[in-house]
Amino acid sequence: MIISASLRPTPLSLLALLLLVVGVVGLLRDRLPSNADPAFCGAREPSCVPRTTPRTPSPGQPTTATTLIADAVCIDVGYLCAELESRDVIRLQRWTDFEGTLVVHVPLPEAEDPALARALQRAAAQGLRAWSGQPFPILTDLRGDRNPNFSIRWSQSLGGSQLGITRTQWSLSTGLSGVSIELATRNPFNRGQTADPRQLRLTAAHEMGHALGLAHSDTRRDIMYPTNTATSMSAQDYRTIEVLYRMDDGTEIRR
Repeated sequence: MIISASLRPTPLSLLALLLLVVGVVGLLRDRLPSNADPAFCGAREPSCVPRTTPRTPSPGQPTTATTLIADAVCIDVGYLCAELESRDVIRLQRWTDFEGTLVVHVPLPEAEDPALARALQRAAAQGLRAWSGQPFPILTDLRGDRNPNFSIRWSQSLGGSQLGITRTQWSLSTGLSGVSIELATRNPFNRGQTADPRQLRLTAAHEMGHALGLAHSDTRRDIMYPTNTATSMSAQDYRTIEVLYRMDDGTEIRR
């Protein structure tokens, strides 16, 4: 096909077309929002930096850990400072910015006889609720129809002489939260015997204390003593949780 000389593009017309295209592209780019989704940043565009929003601490929440000296703090605080007998520093960890009711799911231990399973379930629920109101209400969900903050898990044995294990997670930015409380349904010294519901109630109360942020007591009558020697919650248990929740989360106390 032969093209007429009159239709052939000239250098000036090509230059004009190129300038027009560049101008249109620039106009469209200027009209794009400056805070475009960072997901559109390409891997080969080093100048495209995703924008991030700095986290704003909640009112009253510290941005850095507070450090206090034991001599100035550990007076009339229950057993809050008890672990300083064996450690140089302790860090207080508690729930922060939590409002409403703490919900704990307490399922039936399916591996046990139904009648015993119901007794153990009730005993665990009673132990957890011993802390209700300290510092917030605790609801034990037996049917599993609520959205829990964490759940009870059952095992016939936890290894050794352990009756309960509490798993939590904590960071200075989010505070403490519960992951699970695991309880044994069998006597750790005689696996052929099921756990005593009365003892299980005390164990559940002890583990719930850990879930709220308490460490161990150094007094045998307290529910937070490392071994199961208490018969009920003590005034010192309640005093310690009261002091813990008056102090800033993440506070370090040094000897």
